Amino acid sequence: MRSPVTFVLVRYSHLVQQSCPARQFRTFCSQLGFLVVQASKAEGTKGEAEFRSDNISTISILKDILTKEATKKKIKLEILCAVNDDSIPHTLKLLHPKLEAQLELAKKITLLEALKELEAHEGGSSCLIPEYKDILEKEKLLQAEYKKQPAHLDRLYGMITDMYIDKHKFKGANVKGKVPQLLEVLDKYELNKLLNFFDQS
Repeated sequence: MRSPVTFVLVRYSHLVQQSCPARQFRTFCSQLGFLVVQASKAEGTKGEAEFRSDNISTISILKDILTKEATKKKIKLEILCAVNDDSIPHTLKLLHPKLEAQLELAKKITLLEALKELEAHEGGSSCLIPEYKDILEKEKLLQAEYKKQPAHLDRLYGMITDMYIDKHKFKGANVKGKVPQLLEVLDKYELNKLLNFFDQS
């Protein structure tokens, strides 16, 4: 399956390779694995193309691919990037419902084994609070849901980490050393704290 970025480059390569009588414009929505998070646009005329996306990492990948291909083919290429700082909180808010749901599911899966042991030791679930009883009652449903999407939380963490690195890469800074701090924020996830981390570091 082609990646969204490859699709963009293949689908719109004619905008810069062929003579276009009028400026052409396309809008599409790319699905990254299990989550639609980026509305992307490609626009261009002969010798020029413009790409836009809600997700800064998409632009970073495009920039790297275009630079690599231009170098390989010895083509002179000028790339200008303008980053709208509002795109970062916008994309994080798009990711928020999925991230929150995946963290909640992971928490319940972690609790299940301990609750099952406690239930067996106590001879029943009568000693448990309603929230924990509900988790036990929905064990099969939770396990089935988790088996369908075991790596989704890791993917979300990866997407957010990439966004953080790419945001600073466009400003000429390397923040890979701060990634452990970002992961700590994600492990104790609250949307406002994540937004503050992106703003302050």
